[in-house]
Amino acid sequence: MPGILAIWNDIEPEGYEHFELWYNREHLQERVGVPGFRFGRRYEAVSDGDRRFFAFYEVDSPAVLTSPAYLRRLETPTPWTQKTMTYFRGMVRTVCDLRQSAGDLVGSYAVVLRADEAFAPTPAASALVEELAALPSIARVQIWTAAASQTKADTAEMKIRGKDRLTAGAFVVECVRLADAERVASVLSKSKAADLGMTEPSVLGIYGLLCIKTSG
Repeated sequence: MPGILAIWNDIEPEGYEHFELWYNREHLQERVGVPGFRFGRRYEAVSDGDRRFFAFYEVDSPAVLTSPAYLRRLETPTPWTQKTMTYFRGMVRTVCDLRQSAGDLVGSYAVVLRADEAFAPTPAASALVEELAALPSIARVQIWTAAASQTKADTAEMKIRGKDRLTAGAFVVECVRLADAERVASVLSKSKAADLGMTEPSVLGIYGLLCIKTSG
């Protein structure tokens, strides 16, 4: 089963320019260079959500995110990373199982319904994946749930930025246009979280794609 590393965060205003340069010139390249990483993507909030930035990485399996090669990166952050970590605020970071996926395109916008308490996807959630993926305006739909094994909580990086929050998973819909994303967000906002298998609280946001780095 493929894995997902899902991340939401804010950044101190005085560190924004530094953060952007670091992410685009070093961090994505460094992370995707770890064996087992397939790609990394960066997003920025367009509407709603509780964090300005959202990013995720797809890996061959969740075990990649507890592998010695990956942990070495976390325990020996570059000087640039060490400085950038001091600007991070409100980090939400979770290793996830990619439980269900429909569609094979990359959308310009992602509608993300994050479950912060518990998420055990129901048949209704699975059916909604297929229903949304059948629409012409949808690029891809996925369900992520928190993996049994998480990255250890006392890495050198985390000690700099502070303790991360965990989430239970997310329902993620990639859309072609912003108007499509707004319609999907309206559908998800009217859905009962319990019907999808989520225990409140949950957080819904629309994020615009900033950039992608693939392996190789």
